Amino acid sequence: MNQTCKISILLLVLTIAPSVHGYRILGLFPHPGISHFKVFHPIMRGLANDGHHVTVLSYFADPDPIPNYRDLRFKGQDILTNTFSLQDFTGRTFFDNFKEFHELVVWGMDSCKAALDSSAIDEILKAHQDAPFDLVVMEFFATDCMAGISWVLQVPLVGLSSCAIMPWHYDRVGLPDTPSYIPSEFSAFSEAMSFWERTENWLVTRAAKSLYRIVQISDNKLLKARFPRSDIPDVAEIVQNTSLILINQHYTLSGARPLVPSVVEIGGVHIQHPKPLSRELQQIMDQSTDGVIVVSFGSVLKAATLPKEKRNAMMEAFQHFNQQVVWKWEEDTEDLPKNLYTQKWLPQRDVLCHNNVRLFISHGGLLGISEAVHCGVPVVVMPIYGDQFLNAAALVNRGSGVRMDYEHITNVTHVVDCIREGLSERKRQMAKLLSRAYKTRPQQPLDLALWSIINVIENGAMQYERSYAPKLSWPIYYSLDVIGLVHYLVEQLSSRRPHYRILMGGTFERNDMHHLWNRYIVAHGFKSLGSVSP
Repeated sequence: MNQTCKISILLLVLTIAPSVHGYRILGLFPHPGISHFKVFHPIMRGLANDGHHVTVLSYFADPDPIPNYRDLRFKGQDILTNTFSLQDFTGRTFFDNFKEFHELVVWGMDSCKAALDSSAIDEILKAHQDAPFDLVVMEFFATDCMAGISWVLQVPLVGLSSCAIMPWHYDRVGLPDTPSYIPSEFSAFSEAMSFWERTENWLVTRAAKSLYRIVQISDNKLLKARFPRSDIPDVAEIVQNTSLILINQHYTLSGARPLVPSVVEIGGVHIQHPKPLSRELQQIMDQSTDGVIVVSFGSVLKAATLPKEKRNAMMEAFQHFNQQVVWKWEEDTEDLPKNLYTQKWLPQRDVLCHNNVRLFISHGGLLGISEAVHCGVPVVVMPIYGDQFLNAAALVNRGSGVRMDYEHITNVTHVVDCIREGLSERKRQMAKLLSRAYKTRPQQPLDLALWSIINVIENGAMQYERSYAPKLSWPIYYSLDVIGLVHYLVEQLSSRRPHYRILMGGTFERNDMHHLWNRYIVAHGFKSLGSVSP
């Protein structure tokens, strides 16, 4: 065998080696929202491209199948595309926090039931018997149902969040949720909150964490019905063993906050290389030398359901500007202003990064906001529900966004003023600065996500990256026992009792500490804390 042939064989072996020896990874994504799956899909596909054997259960087929990527379908829920009507939205009140939480509870319960009823679950259980999976990757959103599958398979668990993590996700990885400056996913605030905003944020955060137990109880019931012969534990216990959470946020946009090594920011992971626009759209964008205003309310909200008086007010407002307006509008319409072009679907990222784009008018969905930040485009945000208010506040706080209230867009002057502010040079410069910081990273978000997942398989068993905090009860976590003891000692010192002379110059022996501790426990009735006595 000549040297050239040997080299060719070696190269062939190196090429196929990853697919032969790659890990077996299972992705479970029971939520039927396409915007969520757009975050998860590039990660799962990236794992397959790296030679790992990837099986994905979701509502969304891969449009361009590749080797090592196996698609299985969940059934039982409608796909959330152009689904939500704008007709019933008015404004946001404090009680909307709980209304939206209730909707998430229903969503979570429905997603769990539909997923467990799917025949695809039986397929992956059989596949695991034939060739065991090494890891489960699941969405962390409104149900922990799929964590039960990871327990049945007895493999490590990795969570993916398409938005800032929910209040009930912090404790499972020992992450501080400090509501004094970390706004809840349900809030409409940035880090800089007033007293009343901090009060609301504290109440909503604590209430949501407590009420989420309703979902977990439902998950437990459904899992026990699905696996009656398994002694499956409470999902609240299962998720305490979460090895990693990948979150679709970045501190430049969401704000700096403490993170443990098992929580990794991968904001913008869905933003891929640009693709060419259609000939018609490319021509419109190129010829709009005065600039382009892009309008899109995302994949779930249906812009065409905008009430007539609001739609007419926005169209009238557009006529006050020289910029070309390109609007994602799902229905055919007539009598458009001369500077307005509509299209039923927009390749949003590719449009936003066109050199002529000057402003993005959005509902505030995180994917669209992230794309605008990536492209350096200011945003006028008209939030409707969920984290959109949070995203709007973040952009306003960073100087690159303007909030436009939905309930006021019948007022043409309000719309014009918001657009004019968004088009200002100040907003444009702040958007460019934010974009530069957002994109300046030591590692691309997709590469970081892939490395983090494989690291769980290869090194996660030692649990080095996990915080010890989830193992502590809340009184111990907040040092209430220590604070109580210190308070008791100070009380005794202030009363000048003789047996505290040891604190005034003598030695403080361990037996003395036990004596004081026991007196404190008896005096205050904290018998449950006795096991953690000094």
